[in-house]
Amino acid sequence: MTAHTLPAKTVPAVDDSRPARRRGNRSGWLFASPALLVLVALTVVPTLYLLVSSFRRVELFGGQSEFVGLSNFAAVLTDPEILSSLLATLVFVVVAVSLEMVLGLGLAIPLSAKVRGSGPAAALMLLPFAVAPAVSALLFRQLVNPNYGWVDHYLGALGVIPADLDWLGRPATAWLTVLGLDVWQWTPFVALILMAGLQSLSPEPLEAAAIDGASRWQAFRHVTLPMLTPFLGIALVLRTIQAVKTFDSFQVLTRGGPGDSTEIVNLAIYRVALQSFRIGAAAAVGLLLLVLLLALTPVLLRLVGRRGDNEEA
Repeated sequence: MTAHTLPAKTVPAVDDSRPARRRGNRSGWLFASPALLVLVALTVVPTLYLLVSSFRRVELFGGQSEFVGLSNFAAVLTDPEILSSLLATLVFVVVAVSLEMVLGLGLAIPLSAKVRGSGPAAALMLLPFAVAPAVSALLFRQLVNPNYGWVDHYLGALGVIPADLDWLGRPATAWLTVLGLDVWQWTPFVALILMAGLQSLSPEPLEAAAIDGASRWQAFRHVTLPMLTPFLGIALVLRTIQAVKTFDSFQVLTRGGPGDSTEIVNLAIYRVALQSFRIGAAAAVGLLLLVLLLALTPVLLRLVGRRGDNEEA
């Protein structure tokens, strides 16, 4: 009788990786916890304080605060100075960001080409972006000084402007100065994002467009621009948020003047909170601004995406 050997039963291997994975997750959270604590302390806690303060009358000097409901919001939404500052902020953001997007794209196109000198030119372009906004504002304040500023001296000598023009003493020229500062400082930021986007694009679609007989403008409009849409959206959203947050350049250059012609919403918050000591009202304005930005961001991204689809079609 022939003996048959039975196949050995295979025992499923025990998965020992789950405890190790759990230990790895715990170690990851442990290493990330200091950064998370800093993030909570710098963002979540101030936001919660802003939310609570907007519904209360806050006393800075030991007085008891009380719940006032929507009174702070009603007060700021009917305050003509607050509404004027919101309009000034809207005009500033639209004009400044539009100019920076156009000029940034115009700088990014030649600098993204791999030609001699583009590297040093890109490095020099970033110098305004590297300077602190308050320092840049001080520099511009000296440049437009009617007594010894270079702008008045050279443009006045050429007859372009009247002699001893007080740039910061007139609403129109004060706005030109602030817009010029913002465009000078932040256009390199937009150009850097778009330059990275242009350098990351695949060359095959452009080569196919050239074979089909498309001109450079047609290739740029119907091929390059749609592919660049994600980078345009990133630059647009980041610059819009930064422009809405602008404070130091206005504070150093104009302080909202002459009169209140250049008072943007952040200067209004500063005035209401630290000069009038209406902390609750200032918190209400800040909360409205935060909600506006949160609502505006997806709209901007959708708008840029739709424009890119239309150009591609």
